[in-house]
Amino acid sequence: MKHFDGQNNELTIIFPHNKIDCISSQNEKFNKIINQANITVTGNNNRISIYSDSEDSAEELLLSDGFLLIVKGDNNVVNIGTILLRYSTILGMTGLKLIIGQLPGLGAGVSRVANNCRVDIGNRVVINGVTLYLQEDDSHVSIGDDSQLSWGIDIWCTDAHTITNLEGEPINFAKSIEIGKHVWIGKDAKVGKNTKISDNSIVGWGSIVTKEFNETNVIIAGTPAKIVKRGINWDRRCINKYLKP
Repeated sequence: MKHFDGQNNELTIIFPHNKIDCISSQNEKFNKIINQANITVTGNNNRISIYSDSEDSAEELLLSDGFLLIVKGDNNVVNIGTILLRYSTILGMTGLKLIIGQLPGLGAGVSRVANNCRVDIGNRVVINGVTLYLQEDDSHVSIGDDSQLSWGIDIWCTDAHTITNLEGEPINFAKSIEIGKHVWIGKDAKVGKNTKISDNSIVGWGSIVTKEFNETNVIIAGTPAKIVKRGINWDRRCINKYLKP
C-alpha cells in the first residue's frame, strides 16, 4: 500500500463479528479507503488495530479530514477503540492527530523515529480536537473507555528535546501518560509526559497537567493543575436533559 514503507506492518480493522487485514487482504473497498486515508507508516513490525461497530463507521473515521495517523519507527502498537471523532472548521474542532516519531512538516533535514511505543484508546471515547504525540522509545499513552476530550488539547509524551544535568546526563525521559476511564478533559488543556488522570475526573479549561493524580472523582485545574474539588462525577448530557424525568 502506498502509505506503508517497511516490513511486517499490520493494519487491522476489527468489527464485532469479523476483521479485515487491510494490508494483505484482497478487500478492494478497504484497500482503496486506506490508500485515501491520512495514514503513514514508515518502519518495521508496527501493529495498528482500529475497532469499529460497522464498515460505514470505519469508513467515516478513516476518511475524515480530522483523522491523521503517522508512525515512524519499529515495533510500535496502536489500538484505537470505537471512538467518536468530531471535526468542525467553524468551532475549531480538529479531530485526532496521532503521531509516533516524525512530526509532519519538519522537512527533509529532520528525521525522528520512535520504537517500541504503544497507544491504547478505549471505546466510546469522544475526541473533538487532540494532538497526541510520542517521540521517545518505549513510551506509552492510554485513554480509558467513555472519556471525552474537548479541542485544543495536546497530549505529549515527550519534551521533544533533551534536558540534562551538569554532567550531560539526560534527566527528562518520557515513560507514560495514563488517562483513566470516564475522564473529561476541557478545552485547550495540555497533558505532559509521566502524568496520570484517574477515573471519573475532570480537567479544567486551559489547564496544564504535569504530574500524577491517583485520586479518582476529582476536578483538577490550573497551571500547573492541582485538585480543586473532590467527590464529583460528570455526565455527557447538558443539565436540562439530565434533570428531565
